[in-house]
Amino acid sequence: MDGQVQADARMSEVLVTRDVEYACGIVGYSSREPRSRALRLDIYHPPPAQRESGPCPALILAFGGAFHRGSKEDDTVAEPGPKNTPVAEYCRRFAARGYVGFSIDYRLIPEDPDPGTTPVLVHPDRVPRSRMDVVRQLMKLPPATSEMIANGIEAAAVDFTAAIGWVRANALRYCVDPQRIAVGGFSAGGRSAMHAVFARQAEVAAVIGLSGYLGVDELHRHVTAASPKPPVLALWGEHDLDYVLQQAPALLAHAPTVGLPVTAWRIPGAGHFYPASAALCAPGAQAQPGAPATVEQAVEQFLAAHVPAHTA
Repeated sequence: MDGQVQADARMSEVLVTRDVEYACGIVGYSSREPRSRALRLDIYHPPPAQRESGPCPALILAFGGAFHRGSKEDDTVAEPGPKNTPVAEYCRRFAARGYVGFSIDYRLIPEDPDPGTTPVLVHPDRVPRSRMDVVRQLMKLPPATSEMIANGIEAAAVDFTAAIGWVRANALRYCVDPQRIAVGGFSAGGRSAMHAVFARQAEVAAVIGLSGYLGVDELHRHVTAASPKPPVLALWGEHDLDYVLQQAPALLAHAPTVGLPVTAWRIPGAGHFYPASAALCAPGAQAQPGAPATVEQAVEQFLAAHVPAHTA
């Protein structure tokens, strides 16, 4: 079989276990009747032959949607124009390569979530919200206060951290190597992954941000010479959201000063939404020999270097 036929065959052998509860979280936090709701994830199991050869690396991903919408099943942008590849599809594709994929649910701002007691945000009243305000208008929601926005971002970090802990605790059951856990996501999901790792210090082997980012204040507060430094893959569109374009260079400038390994790629001509097949190049540079050609290849190359699967 040629390479594509083999890849298609592996994809067809990926099994999905849906709606596994990994934690509970409080919603309706500011109401008179706060309540607990289950937080669930979908598990994408590698083909049987790969699982039988020993523990597999894990890839935990969270969806995007400006902390307002999206789901573990589908976070494709609703508006007309270029579309993003859903994180669930990344989980499926990398399960075919030998990774146990976990597409996670987390609480969203319209649910009024409990933010927890360990803040991630340095200045919760200064969170960039240009995209969130647009999404609220599309959802026909009234303007949000800074507290509502901050509570949602904090809750997402709590939930992502809980998901990492759950995967580690259930590693044997799901044939996961707890030393080879990569995390990430698209947009809000990527930001939440970074908050879980760098601010809440969840133990992982690598971090992937598809137009996800750390705010400049959070970057300098939480990413220090003394903090854990799992390698980071950062990708963003040439015409991405204003705050992504502002903060991506800050990450690249700060990383070498504290010894944080960062691999960065820019998607020429793209905005915030781009498919896994989108072409890329190094920031401020032309294509390099041996460099990945697409977003998916960049993720594949990064994982192979830092969280390798046990099969080719």
